[in-house]
Amino acid sequence: SQAAGVSLQEHTKKFRDMFFRDIDRLNIERAEIYPAATEHIPEMVALVEKLFERGHAYRSGGSIYFKISTFPRYGALSHMDMENLKAGARVDSDEYEKETVSDFALWKGWSERDGNVFWETQLGKGRPGWHIECSAMSMKYLGETFDIHTGGIDNIFPHHENEIAQSEGATGKKFVNYWMHNAHLIVESKKMAKSEGNYFTVEDLVSKGHNPVAIRYLLMATHYRQQLNFTFE
Repeated sequence: SQAAGVSLQEHTKKFRDMFFRDIDRLNIERAEIYPAATEHIPEMVALVEKLFERGHAYRSGGSIYFKISTFPRYGALSHMDMENLKAGARVDSDEYEKETVSDFALWKGWSERDGNVFWETQLGKGRPGWHIECSAMSMKYLGETFDIHTGGIDNIFPHHENEIAQSEGATGKKFVNYWMHNAHLIVESKKMAKSEGNYFTVEDLVSKGHNPVAIRYLLMATHYRQQLNFTFE
């Protein structure tokens, strides 16, 4: 949003509008609620405070982190061996203030590169970490325990592991009963990526003359845990 010189809300609105246009074209029934993270800062702050009360959070360098060593079940979803987790991939390299490399940010203290994207709260001036919003919003609308949580396989670690830790750490209750992770879509046998030049949106396919209902049928034709190889043929 800073690079574009517009507000965060203005920058994200175009992507929200594209998303709703596409699901309408694919004839997908809309959910009852589409919560926006920026509208649920008080719920996130309350959740972080609860984690402090239960001894799962600590302050360091102006930010607040979840202390993974206080949650023995961490890694159960992804079968991650936390003893041998190395620093590096999937760990924010700018978070040097953490006590342990695997700890994750609940609240990030404001820095100059954040510009005008911050909130003044009892936690201090800053913004939520990457994971806390999902726990705060889902528990507000679905309850502290709910049945089905979906996402891509790339969300399993660290995102969903972190969601479980912070949710169950705060409530002492099981967070989710069933996790359903979908495999990636590949295009012409290659991973879909802008660098490969094989990155297509629904808009791209419709503009090429393809029927949105046919696109939906194709995407549903494979089991969600199997990779789907999309080809124009």
